Amino acid sequence: MRKRQGVAVTPAGATLYPMANPLPGAPTDRPRVPPPPTALTNCCVVLVRTQGPVNLGMIARLCGNLGVTDLRLVAPLCAVDCPEARMFSTHSRELLLTARIYPDLAAATTDCGAVIGTSGDFRVSGLGASLRGDQVPSWLAERPAARWALVFGNEADGLDNTELQACHAYVHLDTFGHNPSFNLSNAVAIALYVIATASMPPAPAEPPPVAAARAEVANLYEYWLATLERFGYFRRTEHARFAPLFSRFLMRLHLSSHDLNVLRGMLAQFHLHTFGDRMDGKPSRGPGSTRAAGDGDAANAAAQPAPTGEVAGEVAVKAEQGG
Repeated sequence: MRKRQGVAVTPAGATLYPMANPLPGAPTDRPRVPPPPTALTNCCVVLVRTQGPVNLGMIARLCGNLGVTDLRLVAPLCAVDCPEARMFSTHSRELLLTARIYPDLAAATTDCGAVIGTSGDFRVSGLGASLRGDQVPSWLAERPAARWALVFGNEADGLDNTELQACHAYVHLDTFGHNPSFNLSNAVAIALYVIATASMPPAPAEPPPVAAARAEVANLYEYWLATLERFGYFRRTEHARFAPLFSRFLMRLHLSSHDLNVLRGMLAQFHLHTFGDRMDGKPSRGPGSTRAAGDGDAANAAAQPAPTGEVAGEVAVKAEQGG
């Protein structure tokens, strides 16, 4: 299905449905939903002496992705309204074609209360400390402006020293390979995305569940120890040594009543599958109780089915050999 001027164009005989067009140049098949406010809401992106129409188109699209509605061009060195730029400005063509063009950076930023430039490694010395992208929202909070500009130089030379010195601050994007700078449209994408996400309020955290009462935890503790004893776990470790360690383990966990029911239900299924009952009401020992030697072994031996056939023969041979 093709789209034209906010109307879906379908094959002959099909129904045409007008679609909402929330922003100039935006997709025509999305509902009218205002973008969430970020530090980019009152930002204008300024491109200085851009050489490549493909970069122009891509940056216009990025502005549409990240809620920037003000794109300004300073003395572009390429055609703005050309097939390459239009091709890569998907859903943001109108933003590109209506971008205002200025002769120099000073003229482009006369209405901006804050101007932040960008620079590569070779410009860091002499400019002072740079900002990271995620520091821009806090920097703007300390000196709020009704309109602020984020300025990018051209692909070959970036911003010159005079332009950088006219900025209130500048952002430097670190690289971690042997190339010291990013492609222009990539740099714009990274900077805008980091600034936008750093300025969004954190998602509301789901409140933690209410902790179960100590009596409920104690009941699970007793049931769990009884389960271990029934399954012969204490043939390999001592009950008296294990119980306090397990008690401290449970105390470190933030368990809700639902959590306890889930854990107890899992243990009950083990009993049901192995012994045919859920061991409800079976007495068990607490961490401070005494335990006679051999109690667990006797209980487990009683719970195990008697060996038959070849298995019984093997047991008898081992008994004769003293094993």
